[in-house]
Amino acid sequence: MCDDELFLTAILNCSRSELLLHPVSLTDEQTKRLDEMRQRLAAGEPVQYICGFTEFIGHRIEVGPGVLIPRPETEVLVDAVIKDLKAIVRQDLLVLDIGTGSGCIPISLAKEFKLSRMTGVDMSAEALAFARRNARLNGVADRIDFIQKDIFWFLDETDQRFDAVISNPPYIPTAILPSLPPDVRCEPALALDGGPDGLHFYRFIIPAARRLLKPGGLLALEFGDGQRKELENLFVITGGWDKISIIKDNAGKSRIALAQKQDQ
Repeated sequence: MCDDELFLTAILNCSRSELLLHPVSLTDEQTKRLDEMRQRLAAGEPVQYICGFTEFIGHRIEVGPGVLIPRPETEVLVDAVIKDLKAIVRQDLLVLDIGTGSGCIPISLAKEFKLSRMTGVDMSAEALAFARRNARLNGVADRIDFIQKDIFWFLDETDQRFDAVISNPPYIPTAILPSLPPDVRCEPALALDGGPDGLHFYRFIIPAARRLLKPGGLLALEFGDGQRKELENLFVITGGWDKISIIKDNAGKSRIALAQKQDQ
């Protein structure tokens, strides 16, 4: 879908197929809004912010300044988690999403597993405002607990146990941030900056997940291009993991790590 088609679906509140099947003439006010959207795009603002939403695994997710835009790589993460959790057979799962952002991960899982309970943690009040609204829009707000807290504090303090721990943490090395495309630089640095080597959050999440997971529980992580070897080393150093597997994204790059806590 081209940018103008996206803009028109936002202005007319319709799908692309409806737009193509039923062309319409824009009012003066709608034409003015389209021109303004084009100007914002030319200034480097993300298309998704301009439209106010994006699609994630077929679910409408509202986004705007202050929240990370869900990406196709994270759809691969969620698809992998769904396949793994379906093997458990049970539907009453407890799942933790660390750095939940827009809430796209727990929302997608809550819609798939109807008896499940999700917890999404993020320190950003702006991001959680989007997450709570998205949960309501997708009809799963009653099964997701969103918690505003520094994730390091949360991981250290919580004594709850989960069937799965999932995270798409910040993984871009700090030095690379200034060279990112203008539209990406519009997104919150808090959701992008992974420290000097991009692995700062994984050093806390992996050992914390080993404590928080039930025996046999799943840890699923999205990571950056070129970080596979270092991430696998972190699993080895931490210990206590079985069935570590790496999944590639749609571009053929290693992107998702799945690991099962040892039964003990």
